Amino acid sequence: GAKTYTGQLLALTGTVGFFSTFMNNTGALAVFLPVTIHMARKIHRLASSMLMPLAFASPLGGLVTLLGTPPNILVSTFRQEHAGEAFGLFDFSPVGIVVAAAGIVFLATVGWRLVPVRRGSVSAERLLQMQNYFSEVMVRPESEFASRPLQDLQELGLDVNIVGLVRGKQRVPAPGAHDLILSGDVLLVEAAGEELHKFADRAGLVLAHGQTEVLLEEMGSADVELQEVVVAQGSPLIGRTARGMRMRWRFGVNLLAISRRGARIVRRLPDVRFRAGDVMLIQVRRDRLEEVMQEFKVFTLVDHEHPLPSLPKLFLTVGIFGVAMALVAFRIFPLGLTFLAAAILLVMTGVLSARQAYRSVDWPVIVLLGSTICLGAALEFTGGASTIATGLLGLVDDWPGWGQLLALMVTTMLVSNVINNAATAVMMAPIAWSMALAEGYSTDAFLMGVAVAASSCFLTPIGHQCNVLVLGPGGYRFTDYARPGLPLSILVLAVGLAMIMVVWPL
Repeated sequence: GAKTYTGQLLALTGTVGFFSTFMNNTGALAVFLPVTIHMARKIHRLASSMLMPLAFASPLGGLVTLLGTPPNILVSTFRQEHAGEAFGLFDFSPVGIVVAAAGIVFLATVGWRLVPVRRGSVSAERLLQMQNYFSEVMVRPESEFASRPLQDLQELGLDVNIVGLVRGKQRVPAPGAHDLILSGDVLLVEAAGEELHKFADRAGLVLAHGQTEVLLEEMGSADVELQEVVVAQGSPLIGRTARGMRMRWRFGVNLLAISRRGARIVRRLPDVRFRAGDVMLIQVRRDRLEEVMQEFKVFTLVDHEHPLPSLPKLFLTVGIFGVAMALVAFRIFPLGLTFLAAAILLVMTGVLSARQAYRSVDWPVIVLLGSTICLGAALEFTGGASTIATGLLGLVDDWPGWGQLLALMVTTMLVSNVINNAATAVMMAPIAWSMALAEGYSTDAFLMGVAVAASSCFLTPIGHQCNVLVLGPGGYRFTDYARPGLPLSILVLAVGLAMIMVVWPL
């Protein structure tokens, strides 16, 4: 592998960018998050210097193909509706490859130096260094909870988390809701002093050994896994609490700690409302981890073992995807129909279960796209798009064509940094079309300008899901993104504009 830090970062960002050309940007980033954090710890670097460049590289890679990012698909769909033909699979590539390459080289050589030095999410080891919060309590024979399920104890409503059970020589991490508590059992609980004593008094328990040090390996077992996960944008957890969701009893997830922007939250964990970018330390059964990740829309920050796919299924998946790509590339079938058929084939052949396929659909994004498409159509049919285009042209009326295209791209980029990039593409495509027609320029050039600018949201953490995903692990603040993001945005505008002028002349 690369020996220099720049070489390592170039390899990471380049790889993420490559995978993002053919798959979901957030998914590509999520795959490499654990690898990057592990690498940073191994070479004794703060992860913050690597995670933001990685997050920016993913949407840059998405610029290369029609499949790379939703704005490309939406702009292509708009062109089909208005010009009778959609953009092809690789029509974005001449511009996208050069822009992505320039951006990734910048990130690996200069951009990472502009990232503020932040201590990222608290590691699992540090989160468990809480000797004053873990205690062992023993179930007395006269306790009313002896021979009753563990859930009855937890429902006392106190800020106490039962993280383990010791029965004789047997240690059980994260015992289940219906596991019976027996006289003489020792419970490992996470609680502050006052809450601990209330818990012991009400439940008929006695402090066994007082406060105790908990080792990382003791929190897991052959069946139970300890995982650091980050809450993604759009997660059903956002705005809700572990207690309100009954996370422990409904999903088998035991919340041990929360880190937010590099700092551990010490107040009552069951009542903390989750935010996008939060890092959670959880106990979960190994056979339920994948299900929990899909259900909660969270991504792991440390490597965990994935069952190796069978070779027949692997070849079948690659084959179906390859055929679908070829059908779209040669314009034999439209994009939507082709990949819908490919998804159905994956379910029919048993590569995916119907449940997995259903959970993989990002329903909030579908609803958002549906509503913004309606908004884009309303802007066009009511004359709003032409009015906005006329107003924008009024500001740059005496500018040359490239200057007007630049003004459109700057406007699109700014809008994309505060709202969803797909929504931005839907809103700006009709405006770009009206501007081009009004001045007699190539509509394709202006649509390409929208596609490049809509995906280049590097100034805020809310502009793109990838930006949010590294917010907690990197320990970043809201304003940190603009320091490397502003020069990167200027570079994308300059290179993108130049390439559009060459490949799609005005």
